[in-house]
Amino acid sequence: MKIIFSNTFYQERVEYTSLITVIPPLDLAYCAAVVRTHIPEASIVILDANALRLNSETQLKRIKDLDADVLILTAATHSINAVKYLCEALQDKKITIILIGHHGSAFPEATLRFIPGLDIVVFGEPEITVFEIIKSFAEKKQLSSVKGIYYRLKGQIFNTEARDLLKELDSLPFPARDLLPNSLYFSPYSSGVTALQATRGCPGQCIFCDSHLINGRQYRARNPSRVVDEIQECVTKLGIKYFAIIDHTFTVKREFVEEICDGIIQRGLHRRIRWASNTRVDMLNERLVSLMKRAGCIQIGIGIESGSNRKLALLQKDITESQIKEAIQRIKRNGIVAMGYAIIGFPGDTKASIEETKEKIFDFNPHILQLSFATPLPGSALYQDCLQSNRILSDNWDDYVFLRKPIVLNDDITSEELSVLRKDIVKRFYFRISKLSELFYFFITRIHPDYLNCFKSLLKVISNIDK
Repeated sequence: MKIIFSNTFYQERVEYTSLITVIPPLDLAYCAAVVRTHIPEASIVILDANALRLNSETQLKRIKDLDADVLILTAATHSINAVKYLCEALQDKKITIILIGHHGSAFPEATLRFIPGLDIVVFGEPEITVFEIIKSFAEKKQLSSVKGIYYRLKGQIFNTEARDLLKELDSLPFPARDLLPNSLYFSPYSSGVTALQATRGCPGQCIFCDSHLINGRQYRARNPSRVVDEIQECVTKLGIKYFAIIDHTFTVKREFVEEICDGIIQRGLHRRIRWASNTRVDMLNERLVSLMKRAGCIQIGIGIESGSNRKLALLQKDITESQIKEAIQRIKRNGIVAMGYAIIGFPGDTKASIEETKEKIFDFNPHILQLSFATPLPGSALYQDCLQSNRILSDNWDDYVFLRKPIVLNDDITSEELSVLRKDIVKRFYFRISKLSELFYFFITRIHPDYLNCFKSLLKVISNIDK
């Protein structure tokens, strides 16, 4: 049996601030590893269309040329139209197409109806489910025994019961990185880039987030020593130098992170690698941030989201302005890049509230700012609220890119005005003498990035900032 795992070239539609780092599709690599472990006779290919920069037509040709029996696609909402194109173009081929990812998990039945050429939708964590689907094909068994799927059979759609979250994350093999185009992954900080997952599940209740669709809200962690084993294997076998930890909230349990950092230092890996992670502002203390720095951490991303305690409460962030400012100062004080994520354009936002957010962002002063539009992702509370109040401006899934354009109707401000405001805030944030001086000094004296990669990233930002 020949199996293709593939994503789409989603970053062709994402703004410059997300184009400067390209990391592998870890969900596909995990699924491929599980299938390979249990069905070693299977022929497996990972086609990372994003890293290879394949448009839909070129990707389709590659898939046809590979002539596989099964195609597993992963897609967020903003890529679902590309999935539809592939499925429609492959309808004359004898290939079973399976979808994993957030959009299918939010709308499994609706996605099957939207894409007639799609055969199976996996909802929730995909690794064991995908393996059991492949196993059922190999053993010629019915899909009804596989938990966590919606599937098409004789023109009708059926579903099975939900699969429980994986309790033992260490039961999964390491991702099949040997099947990935590792030389194409990119970061402004370093060459030799990969992604890493140490925990799953975020206990946060943020109304705009859809992460719970795949990993749930229950926090689960791997064995710290096994995480370090994976890092060491990546360094030794693949020459990896930079790890993007993709956990939504890496530091939920400080002791867990401390054990990983201690393991990295004890094995001398801190002299060979750099890494970045995301977390919440209320889950960092001085001791932990200092230890993370010593273990090679060079960037921590945190959610600012808004500039007022009232708005933060409405977003169910359960944090305060003072916690945000304190966390950013702590990160910067320890010589780590403070990456701030903020959002404008929520229902109820006004020009005055956005101005307040701008002033607070400038006051918090993270090193780097990613300013997004409020985007009602399917499965999020924001989506339900906007749907019920008739505030969703687009039914084209291509528009559900949080950096692309506003798609939430606001009573006080038009979409065009919001786009202008966002661009103005970003330009004013970066094009200050004090900010440019700070970044130049900090990167030269504290971060020592890969200067060629850094220069390429800067060119991307400059060339795209007015588009």
